[in-house]
Amino acid sequence: MDMDTAMRTILDTTVCTHSKGGVGRWVKGLSYGLNQINSEHISIDLAETHPGHISSVPEVAIVNSPFWMKLPLLRRFLLKRGLLESTRADRMVKAVGYPDIIHLSGVQPEGYGKRTVVTFFDDTPWVSPESHTSDTLFYASKLKKLIDSGVSVLTISNWSASIAQQLFSISSEKIGSAGGAADDIFCPGEPDIDVLRKFCLEPNDYFLHVGSYVPRKNIPFLVRCFKEAGTGKKLVLAGAEKWGEKMVESTEDVVLLKGISDNDLLSLYRGAIALLLPSSSEGLGLPVLEAFACNTPVIASNGGALPETVADNGLLLPILESEPWVRSIKDMASGLISCDLRQKAEHAVRPTWKDVAEKAMEFYRSIL
Repeated sequence: MDMDTAMRTILDTTVCTHSKGGVGRWVKGLSYGLNQINSEHISIDLAETHPGHISSVPEVAIVNSPFWMKLPLLRRFLLKRGLLESTRADRMVKAVGYPDIIHLSGVQPEGYGKRTVVTFFDDTPWVSPESHTSDTLFYASKLKKLIDSGVSVLTISNWSASIAQQLFSISSEKIGSAGGAADDIFCPGEPDIDVLRKFCLEPNDYFLHVGSYVPRKNIPFLVRCFKEAGTGKKLVLAGAEKWGEKMVESTEDVVLLKGISDNDLLSLYRGAIALLLPSSSEGLGLPVLEAFACNTPVIASNGGALPETVADNGLLLPILESEPWVRSIKDMASGLISCDLRQKAEHAVRPTWKDVAEKAMEFYRSIL
């Protein structure tokens, strides 16, 4: 194991308990990588922001709530005065010390360190606020205030780095890009037939979409194109959630799966004809990396960072243009382009979270 003992780093992973999607998975992955390469790294969690839920991040240090949270009358009074939030940064220092780098990601943008880093994922809170909840817009506003105050910014792709520079006029030395990776569980192999049959699926008889039901994912568009293609196959929407509008209906050929474990998701990737990702914008596109790690072909839009993440290893199509999507789904189902796309997926570069963490550490050093 490589160790870097010259720098003390702290990563706030509290968001991982709030977000089961790409944001939470990315922060959890970075935590895993930093723990691998830096003996002086500590990942922390503020359990008070998610009472009743336990962090899924390994080796995480819990920052305790103040003693008065156990005293009902006093708690009610002090919470109204905002004392829980206003004491967090001091309690973090008391729990884990004063680091060289404090890296804040997500729901709790507070903390002390020689240098502060925040993560920028994508620009959707600013360019399409209707695709966000009031909570995520609130934290996006806090993120902007931190960036405006001069903190450094680590992004998840080169595309998101360029977007952040445009949005916030960040100087080049204060912004870096670390990329992303698939978790170690995702690798080539045969799907578990029992897992697929649990969902009434057969190998190579379905297309797969992985992601929440937010407007920019264009799931209704995908369903329309899939039905128009008339392939006789199924479309599996894994992780789809309602987002302020009517949910896509589950039918005989459109399968909605919620709360899928990574073990089940592994078999879904391995057994799929292809991953379909028609998003208007993605800051990275973790499902692409997970699919490639399983040698699964990818058909994606050319929105956001997807051209960067897919590169020459999949098929990129125009955003919300039905004809090329319908044709490509047909061609993939018939086998016309499946061998070519599978070979491309097999040759895709497979970064690890250790690789991501090394890029983060390089950026941390540059700002110190």
